[in-house]
Amino acid sequence: MNITATTTSLTVDDVAASRDFLTTHFGYEQAHAAEGFVSLTRDGAAADVVLLQRGTDVLPEAQRDQRASGLILAFTVTGIEEEQERLRTAGANITMPLREEPWGERLFQVTDPNGVVLQLVEWSTEPAPRTIQAEFDIDSWDEQPHHEPDEGPKLTRILIRKTYRGALEGTGVAEVLTAQGTAGAGYVASELITGTLEGRQGTFVIQHGGLADGDDQSTFGTVVPHSGTGELAGLSGRATEARPEVLTLTYAFS
Repeated sequence: MNITATTTSLTVDDVAASRDFLTTHFGYEQAHAAEGFVSLTRDGAAADVVLLQRGTDVLPEAQRDQRASGLILAFTVTGIEEEQERLRTAGANITMPLREEPWGERLFQVTDPNGVVLQLVEWSTEPAPRTIQAEFDIDSWDEQPHHEPDEGPKLTRILIRKTYRGALEGTGVAEVLTAQGTAGAGYVASELITGTLEGRQGTFVIQHGGLADGDDQSTFGTVVPHSGTGELAGLSGRATEARPEVLTLTYAFS
C-alpha cells in the first residue's frame, strides 16, 4: 500500500462557511469542489480536509444526518502566543484560551461557524518536573541556645548532619535557626546536600523552614537558584518534609 496523503473528512451543515474559515485563518486552498463537497489542501505537514454537506448520499446511511462532533482537528505549531493573537485579531472565535497541561502541552482552541473545534498545540521544550522521595537519617544534632528569655520564644542555632538514601543518595548539612514558644514555633534552614540525584552527581542548597501554630503545622522549601554544581547545575525545585525523615523533592533542570 502506497499512502500519498492523509485526509480528514468533516460533515457540516454549511460547507462554504467551514471552507472560508479554513482558507482565511489556516492557510488552506480549495483543490476540488462540487455541490455539497469541498476538498482543501495546504502546504506543509497539515492533513488535507474534505467538507461534506450533511445528508449527502456518499456518507454511510447511518451517518448522513450527523454533524462533525466529538473530534478536534489539531495542528502542532511554533509561536503559539503569536498564533492566538493573530486569530483573535482576525475575529476568530477563541473558545479555549491558551493554557498549559502538566504533560507539557500548550494549546488553545477555536471553533468554526459549523461548530468544528480546531486546536493549536505547541509542546514545551522543557522536560516535565520529576518528583522523588528520599528517606534520611539524622547522624548528629548540635544544638546551641542563644536567647532564653523569661517570656517569649527560645532562640536556638542547630547544626544537623544527615544521610540520604533512595532516589537521592548522599549527605546533608543543615544550619538551622529555631524559635520555640509555648504554643507556636518556627524554623528556617539552609542545607547543603552533596550526593547523587537519580544518577547525577553534585551539590545543591535547599532553603527550607516550617511553622507551627498549636496543632497546625506547615513546611516549605526551595532549591536555591543557581546553587547546583557538577551534574546538578541548573537544578530548580521545591522540597517538603511531608512525613518525618522523608524528603519530597519536585525538580527540573534548566
